[in-house]
Amino acid sequence: MVEKKIKFVTSGQLMSFCNTCQKMKSDIDVTDMANRNFRIDGKSLLGLMSIKLGLPMRLIINGEDEEMAHQYFTKYEME
Repeated sequence: MVEKKIKFVTSGQLMSFCNTCQKMKSDIDVTDMANRNFRIDGKSLLGLMSIKLGLPMRLIINGEDEEMAHQYFTKYEME
């Protein structure tokens, strides 16, 4: 399992993120930093569109290609 702190600034980033997630075999979830019960499937564009832009989120990747997460998701990581 890999966890990263991420943030989306534009709706274009959400669409790009979703397209990347759909190419992966791993389970990819996005959760709110404060409330871990709020969980969105990273492969669901409709679910991702419910995220408020600019808020910090937690990305959780669990599966066979999780080692590629650093390569795919660095552009969304919080600085």
